[in-house]
Amino acid sequence: MPKHESFNDRLEQLRLSHRTKQQYNRIVRQFGRKDPLRWLKEQIDNSTPIGTVLPLRSAIKHYLIAEQGLEEDEAEQLLPKARGRSNQMRAALTPTQLEVYKEEASNVPDPCSTILLLLPETGMRISELCDLRVTDDTVFQGIRGFLFRGKGDKQRFIPLSTRATELLDSYKERLQPVEWMFTGYQDCPIRPAAVRKHTRKMGQIHEELTGVSPHLLRHTFATNALRGGMELRNLQVLLGHASIETTARYLHPDAQMLFDAIKSLEASS
Repeated sequence: MPKHESFNDRLEQLRLSHRTKQQYNRIVRQFGRKDPLRWLKEQIDNSTPIGTVLPLRSAIKHYLIAEQGLEEDEAEQLLPKARGRSNQMRAALTPTQLEVYKEEASNVPDPCSTILLLLPETGMRISELCDLRVTDDTVFQGIRGFLFRGKGDKQRFIPLSTRATELLDSYKERLQPVEWMFTGYQDCPIRPAAVRKHTRKMGQIHEELTGVSPHLLRHTFATNALRGGMELRNLQVLLGHASIETTARYLHPDAQMLFDAIKSLEASS
């Protein structure tokens, strides 16, 4: 398999997250010695989810720039358009479903159990939780929370709620992590796949948890924040979104919230 030192150098210069660099390298290894543009066109069509199309395009674009010396606009013109099927709107877990989820997550072995329970408490990406170092648990401006580098190498601070603090302290007391907060194989940070296998199993056991995933729990956090009256700008910062339009796609008013909104209109008329 050919090495792509220039490609890896470019990824380092872009200061991408460790998980993103791994993903892009996996994509480059997939096409191997094939023409990258032809390979890319074979991978995507109008039925491919846009969430799958975009990282494929990005990896190939950076490869063309690094390995073939193209300018960014030249590479962009050669790539197929980012057509694809929009990702389905994800509804958040209802309060009842969330209780079932928490009960199941409590029975999973650590460190996955603590990660699963922290997901709906923090709204963090699964990759961000898995990549936490012990030193990322800190006090910032007098508030306990996680201070870390998130997606796009941007610094994020996530204040910990009382429940999240209890979960974390209980975990650290039991396992006493040293470098990585959640350690997996060979003392490396645990892989998101090791956590996702438990959410898939939950969906197989409980019909009401069908489709549950770390990303769905991120949506659940956002919906609960909306229900609690959090301002959209504050939620944008907590979720680590560059655009508030992206944050808006995470908000899913449930039936009760919509009913309450209608009742408030009736009361004011």
